[in-house]
Amino acid sequence: MLEKAGYNVCGIAGSVAESLEIIDQQNPLLVLLDIQLKGNLTGIDLAKQLNERNIAFVYLSANSNQSVLEEARATQPYGFLIKPFREKDVLISLDIARYRHEHSLESKLRREILLQNVLEEILADDVGWDSKMLKIVRAFQGVIPFDYLAVGTKEKGEVPYIGGSFLRIGFDEYQFIGVEEFLVVSRIKMHELKRLQEITPPTVSGAWYDEISLKELCIKNPVKGLIVKTFNLKSNLDIPLTLTGGGVFNFSFFSRSPAIYTAQHLELLTSLKQSLEAAANGMLNSKVHHLLMMNPSGLNLEENPGQLLDFEGVVGNNHLLLSILDDIAQVAPFDTSVLILGESGTGKERIASSVHHLSPRKTKPFVKINCAALPANLIESELFGHEKGAFTGASERRIGKFEQASGGTIFLDEIGEMPLDMQVKLLRVLQEKEIERIGGKTSIYVNVRIIAATNRNLEKEVAEGRFRLDLYYRLNVFPVQLPPLRDRKDDLEALSNYFVRKFCTKMNKKLPEISKQMMAEFHAYHWPGNIRELENIIEQSIILGDGQPVLTLKRSLVPKPVTHNSTYVQQARIASFDDVKKIQHQTEKEYIISVLKKVKGRIRGEHGAAKILSINPTTLESRINKLGIKREDFSS
Repeated sequence: MLEKAGYNVCGIAGSVAESLEIIDQQNPLLVLLDIQLKGNLTGIDLAKQLNERNIAFVYLSANSNQSVLEEARATQPYGFLIKPFREKDVLISLDIARYRHEHSLESKLRREILLQNVLEEILADDVGWDSKMLKIVRAFQGVIPFDYLAVGTKEKGEVPYIGGSFLRIGFDEYQFIGVEEFLVVSRIKMHELKRLQEITPPTVSGAWYDEISLKELCIKNPVKGLIVKTFNLKSNLDIPLTLTGGGVFNFSFFSRSPAIYTAQHLELLTSLKQSLEAAANGMLNSKVHHLLMMNPSGLNLEENPGQLLDFEGVVGNNHLLLSILDDIAQVAPFDTSVLILGESGTGKERIASSVHHLSPRKTKPFVKINCAALPANLIESELFGHEKGAFTGASERRIGKFEQASGGTIFLDEIGEMPLDMQVKLLRVLQEKEIERIGGKTSIYVNVRIIAATNRNLEKEVAEGRFRLDLYYRLNVFPVQLPPLRDRKDDLEALSNYFVRKFCTKMNKKLPEISKQMMAEFHAYHWPGNIRELENIIEQSIILGDGQPVLTLKRSLVPKPVTHNSTYVQQARIASFDDVKKIQHQTEKEYIISVLKKVKGRIRGEHGAAKILSINPTTLESRINKLGIKREDFSS
């Protein structure tokens, strides 16, 4: 179970003596611990030694004796599983244990003494400012947990702003967010950010804030309020460093946990303040010199003028839609991960395609994967590929989707449907940017931008153990919520006309005018199937309209306006959907027959029906059989 989830199980022991022997050799990060063991010593005795070695442990026991349980609880375990247990309970408990252990104060205090030495080594490295800062960020994480770290100083005369932010998106991965990226993620304009900076008081002393005090602080400090709102942060820890030329360089730690920072954290930073100030001055002088050599007049970021962008296939002028288009126009130029949320049929794939085609990667591949449609036994091969002979049936090497998308964009549709074991492997690929084909012996670097989409509530999926929290944070950097069609009915006419033109061109028919009655029924409908449902209804109506100048609904596809939520109305709505499916089935049959008549029954070749319908000939033959189409239907 654990190995399938990606854990490396380094040993199994039956007694405390055997356990300590394995622990001495392997130094594990986590121990699953039974209470009753062979010999005189119990799991509780071993737990005390694990605490001394700073190793996290989770009890797994069927013991129900109250005094034994109290003794076990006193060892402060990172979790307690009761036998019998479910697989997902074990995996979730281990995830929580690992997270708690990494963020526990006792663990951090034991490592504080090492931080000073690590910082000195980093500062001595002959690397640039960006590399040093990222190393410092990683070093801090071990003793001061954070989900977001802002570093920087205000502009001084012609000296540019130096700094940026680091958003934690994995256990050891951070996304750097510069000023331009912050404008995109926070959905704010440059002139608005500068105005907020002007009215924000400088940080003069170190302090920590829980959720309540942070809310009060954000009222006085609007820039901090913007950061908190953008990344859903609940607590904060600040340490200002004095610069030799005047001014302040600030480290500002944020966490999504409501009260994670304490006086001990501030004491640690204060004890390191002298070293950090020396480092900040040295690093900033080097960075400023580099920037001014590139731009002697100073480097002051100005807001780029807006430009008219083409969102191919995205139709409408509803204010909700236009706001989304503005957001994706801003995020498209960066490699920021985008998570598209919305009901089925709202156009998530179209938006993903727009992000790709507005990005610098537009000349590279755009690879689409429907996670819900991948068979469980083939999903790893589909994503990462396999070598010849890797398993039964692997007769040749297969290049996976990630490798195909290298340099471009990969679109993970219905990401909420991905199994948990594959979520672990996907997370590793996103963090390490490397894949390994099944049966392969070497890692392959892949440079891809991730766009994911789902119609599920991923926060609920995380809470119920069906979606990994760390993968959710990795994907949810820039969420885009698509509105359902019922919330943008002012776009119905534009969408309808778009689909009429599309299908009339495809079927070589004259453009009809949409009747007022048809449009009135569209406005009265609830549209549970959203834009996809509208597209299907328009296609059916054009086929059944038989070239008439005015397009009308030949069949009652749209129910009367819903005024209440009675059981009868819900049942009637379900029945109407079944009718739509039957109509779609019959419409497809009639359409294929009409094409076959035009080509005199020819399926393959340049002028065959498959070419006209833009589908594979074998697929068309399968559809002909499934729909019960016979030769006499189109040969007359």
